[in-house]
Amino acid sequence: MEQFSRRDMLKLLGVSALGTAVMGKIAFEPQAARAQGAPTATPIAFFRFSLGAMQLTVIRDAARQQDPAVLGRNAPEGGIAEVMKANNFPAPITTTFNVLLMRNGDKVALFDTGLGVAAGGALVATLELLGVPRDSVTDVVLTHMHPDHVSGALTDGALTFPNATYHYSQAEFDFINKVPSDSPLAQVAATNKAIFEAAGSKLKLYAPDTEILPGVTTAAAYGHTLGHTIFRFQSEGQQMLHAVDTALNSVVSLARPEWHTAFDVNGEMAAETRRRVFGEAAKSGTRIFAYHFPFPGTGFVVAEGEGFRFIPAM
Repeated sequence: MEQFSRRDMLKLLGVSALGTAVMGKIAFEPQAARAQGAPTATPIAFFRFSLGAMQLTVIRDAARQQDPAVLGRNAPEGGIAEVMKANNFPAPITTTFNVLLMRNGDKVALFDTGLGVAAGGALVATLELLGVPRDSVTDVVLTHMHPDHVSGALTDGALTFPNATYHYSQAEFDFINKVPSDSPLAQVAATNKAIFEAAGSKLKLYAPDTEILPGVTTAAAYGHTLGHTIFRFQSEGQQMLHAVDTALNSVVSLARPEWHTAFDVNGEMAAETRRRVFGEAAKSGTRIFAYHFPFPGTGFVVAEGEGFRFIPAM
């Protein structure tokens, strides 16, 4: 394996030493409420809708409070508070973690796996309530490396969904396997490598602009991570864009797409991606779904001022 020094890795990531310190401390841990110690389970919530022949179900894996400061690493002093006040948006912010379940023909696919049961994630309990056995899931699509998206892939070291094909970004896979042991991302890399090992031959790597499931095509949306991928759904003339973490907040991240979040591995690249992805969605009027938008995370975006505005629609 090619060896990278810490300095090389920081240069590749495109972040400052301060940004790396922030990421190492807060950005890659599930943001559980810790006031009472261990994270608590999230009450079950789901929302089901159709997209052509596809049956889509949004499952709320968790809801956690966060400091608004994570939304603008490069925001001017007082800038985040100003945007929040202008939108009557309270602090601390509540962030939801929305996992998408797709049924289409013989495919039963999950897009991301949430925080995991040990961190209070409700995905498995919700699937049980919906009558979806874990061994009936045919595909698990992991959008990027962050623990709030992949931690539910394993339970006690074994695949949570034992019969599924695990889809993972080739670009993200290559990056993970180059993370040095002294990097702030070392633990994140270890979590993902454990999934690779457990999946074995069930691991299938995908590239951008590839149909990985019937009606589901990948699209590069790099910056949040260097392999962060979004997905275009199409069925019977209807379309939806799963924007994943292209924006982390439906108000601040859209109003100020140029602001880098504490979770963006490469802030400049992430900002460019936000403008491009949501600019295209606003122009085309395509329905979007986003992992961290208020449950159930679906709606539309319109251009407004220097950014965008989210219009929830169920």
